Amino acid sequence: MIERIVSAALLLPLCCVAQIHSSFPVDIFVGPAPQPVVAEGRARLAYELHITNFAPFSIELTGIDVRGQAETPLASYHGEVLDKMMVPAEKVVVGGPADGAAKARVLGEGHSAVIFFDLTLDAGVPTPAALRHRFSFSFTGNNGGAVERAVDIPVVSVLQEPDAVLRPPLRGARWVAFNAFSNGASPDHRRAVNAIDGRVYIAQRFAIDWMRLGPDGRLFHGDSKSNVNFYGYGVEVFAVADGQVADLKDGLPDNVGDNERSKRVVTLDNVVGNYLTLDLGHGRFVLYAHLQSGSLKVKLGDKVKAGEALARLGNSGNSDAPHLHIQMTDTNSPMAAEGIPYELETFSQLGVIDDSAVLDAGQPWQPKPNEKPVVHRGEFPIDKSVLTFP
Repeated sequence: MIERIVSAALLLPLCCVAQIHSSFPVDIFVGPAPQPVVAEGRARLAYELHITNFAPFSIELTGIDVRGQAETPLASYHGEVLDKMMVPAEKVVVGGPADGAAKARVLGEGHSAVIFFDLTLDAGVPTPAALRHRFSFSFTGNNGGAVERAVDIPVVSVLQEPDAVLRPPLRGARWVAFNAFSNGASPDHRRAVNAIDGRVYIAQRFAIDWMRLGPDGRLFHGDSKSNVNFYGYGVEVFAVADGQVADLKDGLPDNVGDNERSKRVVTLDNVVGNYLTLDLGHGRFVLYAHLQSGSLKVKLGDKVKAGEALARLGNSGNSDAPHLHIQMTDTNSPMAAEGIPYELETFSQLGVIDDSAVLDAGQPWQPKPNEKPVVHRGEFPIDKSVLTFP
């Protein structure tokens, strides 16, 4: 549910209200309430604030301070950092941050933007029950000088219920978590906003694309246009928990190995390719996407046990190479849903890939000298981490 926070849509005379309010003409509201998830041993909160400028002039967002119960900020964002966090409304659905032609933090009259937060708490800092945000603005006054204003928006509640702890959807060594948690360097899933039936959703907020490295440290051998040359293609995918098959699709052909977006005809009906969705109960649904045609081992309504083989990794739908796209959402829809966090029971992290472009070019990756595997339990993988599953 969207909690709406209105700083002021109208310029109200302050003398008419008993409390101190801001009459600055902006509208700020928060999407789904953030829920903490642990990654690299630290709690993280991924959420979005939407802002609209109702002033008849441009305004610049100069800073955001985020606080918990204490007065000391948990985080402060200013300058170019804000530009990287903000996406103008007209660019949200087409997928991406500002193109650099103008400051994203400058909002023209009537313009809107989405601000993507990834708040990482310091080790030992307890997760706050709520977050307080102070927005600092600047605009040009009638005399040509700069005018500063600050707006404190009502608190943003933080969900305190524990994340689902899942078994890994794959088995074996050297699985790469592409497009997982990052610090903005790879925002593909985090900012994958979709407009469905008059609303925008981020079903992929916590999605991961899993690809496998072979013994040679490469994603594929030989010709990358052949699916069978990818080390992950055709491997079995497994139930992450006990559940029931709530939705599925099969029969879509696989794309040709490594392929370009321009070669694919993508629609709302085929975007996730062959897929299945498990209903885990308690409003949690897990989507397995881009599965191999004809590989599904279950049918609609089947009850499955954690660890049960479900299908095989493929390259169908909007897929540029063989991989498993997996996400957890709050409703039974691949796109018209909100992504919610989860954590994996256990995995061993072999290292983190600095530059995935070398893999795309067919070059190998190996752990750094003297880098030893690190066992993680009850955590969400970070972007481009290389993992081994039991």
